[in-house]
Amino acid sequence: MPPNDIVQYSFEESTHKDLSLKQLIHDIHGVLGDEGLDSKKINVSEIIDLMQTYRSDRMDWRPYTLFDPSRPYTRNLVDDGNGKFNLMILAWNQGQHSPIHSHDGSHCVMKILEGELQETLFDWPQSEEGESEALVILKDTFYRSDQVTYVHDKIGLHRVTNPSAQKGAVSLHLYTPPYKVCKTFEEKTGEAQSSGVCPFYSVNGVRCPSSM
Repeated sequence: MPPNDIVQYSFEESTHKDLSLKQLIHDIHGVLGDEGLDSKKINVSEIIDLMQTYRSDRMDWRPYTLFDPSRPYTRNLVDDGNGKFNLMILAWNQGQHSPIHSHDGSHCVMKILEGELQETLFDWPQSEEGESEALVILKDTFYRSDQVTYVHDKIGLHRVTNPSAQKGAVSLHLYTPPYKVCKTFEEKTGEAQSSGVCPFYSVNGVRCPSSM
């Protein structure tokens, strides 16, 4: 079971002055500093607002976006946040999805850069250990380019899907603090298991040897 609920954020396109990806990274470092989002000094909405102000520009993010047709999606690291956050680009193949998963206590801000993504939010399993019960869907939302959403374990579990059978999709994700392992869940039974280490497919646009 997760801790007490906190507010869920879901935002439309920004009306603020546009940022470049380079400036966005600089500003995220400025807001998070050496503490990360768990600090009482930092408001989640500040980071969400920054993600909103970045208007998707293919020339900005294309060098970091590596697709692999043999995988549902790839995790491409853009900036490691000096150990305080990870900013990455996920490249989603047609009709593919993530498993239902938690975030090991990390704050997750997701922005759509291209295409459309569906986020299905689930309640945490309510059954006692050893019992089987289907997960309950709390919300199903479709996000288009430049929209932003936020999730944390206190809000629930989620699954992200590229609903298009014709086109890939690209999203920008900020995780703070960074996490290497999370839990995945079976929808029909609520059974949880460790994801194992969540590897990067590429770092700064260069494919990782471990992904070959």
